[in-house]
Amino acid sequence: MKDTNPKTEQRLAMGKNFCPQHFSLYRACLANAEDLTDEAKTLAENGRYARAFALAFTAAEEIGKALVVADWVYGLVPEEVFRDAFVKHDVKQSHFDTIFSAAYGEPEHNSKAIREDFKRRLSALYVAKANDGSPLVPQDAVSEEHALQMIAQVEERLTSIISAEWLNPPLIGSKALLK
Repeated sequence: MKDTNPKTEQRLAMGKNFCPQHFSLYRACLANAEDLTDEAKTLAENGRYARAFALAFTAAEEIGKALVVADWVYGLVPEEVFRDAFVKHDVKQSHFDTIFSAAYGEPEHNSKAIREDFKRRLSALYVAKANDGSPLVPQDAVSEEHALQMIAQVEERLTSIISAEWLNPPLIGSKALLK
């Protein structure tokens, strides 16, 4: 993800936990989310909705992780949350949901809904076994509509971040979104 303001890194040095590596880490997470979203769109265009959903859901987690990194730079999350964002899916998912719910004035999803999407991603990648022993195949796990909704949501959230950072320099992440 290209930084829209070349002096952002310099100005972010005022953040409690700033170091250049954290700024690079934030940008790398967002760039990976963009790449995952582009690949999800390609899969969806070719009728591979289960895999498209899995990549779009993973992109949402990368956005959540980026937001944790930005919040860490500003001292808004504890070190444990920062560390956990790199190893725990629920931290990335809940941060994604919490920040955008606040930014858009929407209710947060309950943890059950987030778990269902996580299970859907797993079902989109792996063959499972039904109670009767028959296979549950990935291509039947996710509908076209659900895949396209996830892709659209991720694209919208990436655009929101880019716009918020452009409108509120030198702020990044949730600081820019919630300004």
